[in-house]
Amino acid sequence: MHIYASNSLVATALLFSLASAAPNVRPRQTEAALQPWVTVDEDGKPSTVTPILSTISGTPTVISGAPHDLTATVFTTTNYGLISTRTGAAPIATATGSEAGSFPVCHNKDGDFAPWCQPTEGTTLYPGVTYYFLWDTSYFKTPNTTILVQGNYINETTGEVTDQAFESPKTAASWGFWSYKIEASLMKFQPGKNITLQLATLPTSGDSEIIKGPKVLITNYPGPQPEQGKAPTPAALIIALPTVFGFIALCVIGTCLWNKRARQIGIGNIMSRSRHGYGVGKSSRSRMGFGKKKANERIQLMEREVEADGGEVYRDMPDIPRRDSDALGSLAGTPTEERRMDFYGPGGREDRSATDRNLFRDELRRQNNERL
Repeated sequence: MHIYASNSLVATALLFSLASAAPNVRPRQTEAALQPWVTVDEDGKPSTVTPILSTISGTPTVISGAPHDLTATVFTTTNYGLISTRTGAAPIATATGSEAGSFPVCHNKDGDFAPWCQPTEGTTLYPGVTYYFLWDTSYFKTPNTTILVQGNYINETTGEVTDQAFESPKTAASWGFWSYKIEASLMKFQPGKNITLQLATLPTSGDSEIIKGPKVLITNYPGPQPEQGKAPTPAALIIALPTVFGFIALCVIGTCLWNKRARQIGIGNIMSRSRHGYGVGKSSRSRMGFGKKKANERIQLMEREVEADGGEVYRDMPDIPRRDSDALGSLAGTPTEERRMDFYGPGGREDRSATDRNLFRDELRRQNNERL
């Protein structure tokens, strides 16, 4: 990577050459703020910036410090209108434009997945975002080494490398970075895809070398997450529980009092004689048990008692006969002997003369025939 200091930085250093670092600045904050960082312009050309610590009007000030996203430990993000705050290391560096952006200088010569710095193992990459793939330039012994940044699909079951997902153009290892915009097509119409990274060196002489890198996940941005409810504090419980139990007790007591009042039986109303009358004070209908309600049932009950004692019950209208036999009496019952009538034998209907015929009985027979 090409490292140089601009004229403005030199002038600033000369202007504050007599300034000294303030003793009240914490060492960890000073160390993080003074770390070199790289800025990339719109043409993709990198420049390394080294911050300077000075004192202005008695206040310690870092000149040309790295952006907040590279050194901060507290981050606030907004996802579908939901604001969340997290603490920890800075996220993977991304470009603010097509190429422009910034990222920290990579130092990983002998660590895990050397010389890789970003992305780290298990990092999630989202489609539509341009990320910086960073490696340590001091890892390569030959300054003019040319490399390829490659991403390969892996088998989810066996873990073996299968097809190639993407590959960078030939890049000088001394640059230390490569910017790449993640495409949605890399997921192959699936919720997510695991991809393993590697660096393939292309030396001027000898065989090429494959340097394995971390495994990343390419997936879509997570949707809106429901807000998790918070557990009530002890102070809230002290106020809420007595209020709830008091309200329940008030409802129970009020219900009991209302039921007691609604179901109260007036003993004085039952025993008092002067209020509702007794004996002579009552009417004859009241003394005999007659009232407006169920008068018909009571009358029928008395009639049954009279008939049971052998008495007669007076009725304004006679009973309506139910059948013709009830009204005709004995006439409808003749002949009383149960026998089969032979109308065609001697003495039968055909053998009788017209003068021996009974017209009344003939009329009854005609009516019976019509009914049948």
